[in-house]
Amino acid sequence: MTVDGAPPEMVEKVMSITRAEFEAGLKRLAGTQPRSNAQGNYVLVETGPERQTVSCSFEALPDAVFGGRMKLPRARVKLDLAVLSSKARAEFVALFDRTFQRGGG
Repeated sequence: MTVDGAPPEMVEKVMSITRAEFEAGLKRLAGTQPRSNAQGNYVLVETGPERQTVSCSFEALPDAVFGGRMKLPRARVKLDLAVLSSKARAEFVALFDRTFQRGGG
């Protein structure tokens, strides 16, 4: 968090998610099919009334393995929020977190 309580311009998360699940979540988040660059690892999400572009990257990490039997996918996700104001960054991260939230106890 920054001094004003907003997320920084670059947010990094380690998530238990596959690329397909990530792209499906971005589609729900943006309301349209995500676009990616030639490398396929940056997805652009247009957000807010000014339709500003937020860049997202997805890097697959080794699966988390529990007890030698259970595997969970892992990925490093980076959100480049530099084009957004402090308030818009906070709103975007909250929306991102809600969009990718999973059920649980």
